Amino acid sequence: MRTPQGPFQATLLISLLVADGRPVQADDLIHELWGNGRPTHPDNALHAHISRLRRVLEKLEPEPSQSRIISRPGGYQLALDDASVDALSFVSEVSDIEAMVDHMPPQEAAGQLRQVLDRWQGPIFGGITGGRICQASAKRYEETRLHACTMLFDAELASGHHSAIIAELRALLTSYSGFYELHCEQLMIALYRSGRQAEALEAYRQCRDVIDHFTSRPPSMRLRRCEHMVLVQDPRLTEDPRRAVLTAL
Repeated sequence: MRTPQGPFQATLLISLLVADGRPVQADDLIHELWGNGRPTHPDNALHAHISRLRRVLEKLEPEPSQSRIISRPGGYQLALDDASVDALSFVSEVSDIEAMVDHMPPQEAAGQLRQVLDRWQGPIFGGITGGRICQASAKRYEETRLHACTMLFDAELASGHHSAIIAELRALLTSYSGFYELHCEQLMIALYRSGRQAEALEAYRQCRDVIDHFTSRPPSMRLRRCEHMVLVQDPRLTEDPRRAVLTAL
């Protein structure tokens, strides 16, 4: 296995990969590599890094018909041919499951989602932050992962596996994200359905404090409604197999 040497080559390869076979303008690649601290002759410096990366890729394919990196007017393109990029496949598979999730048994949905999520290993791009291209793509992939987790835990709740997902939800809630309140709601319901009402209310209080810290606003009406339902032991929390009962109230 060969990997690009150094952050410049790695960032360059990532920027070309996430374009999914489309050309990337040289100016965008220059900004991605150097930001505002670009070298005196950025086009020459970029071309040098492209040449080095070409050599790395050529060693992976001893007899390629042509270089994987193709020069285009004003930029460069990574020819994928029939190759696939794991991250792009991940996004596509999550989208396919989302389109079918309401029409399949929850156990089947959970199984498919776990299979897709099992492919997620380590930090995005190996921890390389890059510039705006890498960062925008990393944000997209992370949001897709969190959305897949939301669908997964909905399916597990609908399957009656509330106790089994408590630890996973707690682990997910160690970092704040745009999905934080949804996952907090799922944790509260999982705890409540497991006969742990006091812990469900404590989970709400902890989440409320985190939301206040990051946003300086109270929790959403939906999350507060979930707290009220737990407080009054609303039977709908256990009678309806899906978390979506809350959206109808």
